[in-house]
Amino acid sequence: VCFSDLSSGINAEYGEIMNKRNVDQLPVVDPDGSISGAITLHNMMRKVTSGKVLAGDPVSKVMYNQFKKVSVDTPLFAVSKILDHDHFVIVTKGWQCYDDEGIETEKEIVYGILSRVDIVNYIMQNHTPTTNGSAAEHEKDS
Repeated sequence: VCFSDLSSGINAEYGEIMNKRNVDQLPVVDPDGSISGAITLHNMMRKVTSGKVLAGDPVSKVMYNQFKKVSVDTPLFAVSKILDHDHFVIVTKGWQCYDDEGIETEKEIVYGILSRVDIVNYIMQNHTPTTNGSAAEHEKDS
């Protein structure tokens, strides 16, 4: 699930979607599909409870604009090193697209978002720490 309307108002729908999908973060994409950031439950709660953001304010007020991206082939060890400094990483995948004239281009799409707890859960479910797993393998198990 990605949000693509940065001007849409913050409302309970975001929390409901996160709860329904059992996630704490959601990617935000521009109308053209490029990744513009992510919203997190933690950041929304912090800003709403402090009064810095009100219901109906644009999503951009709670969105993280700075984030790290990794490809689906990035080893989990490398992802875990990034997560030593960042709350989450956005996992991307290349997608082959063709325009009206048949010209092929590659577009970057959001495959998922990973956080520290996702990595720990993946390792605990598989019972063996590994440096060989990839970000995509984890997303399949989430």
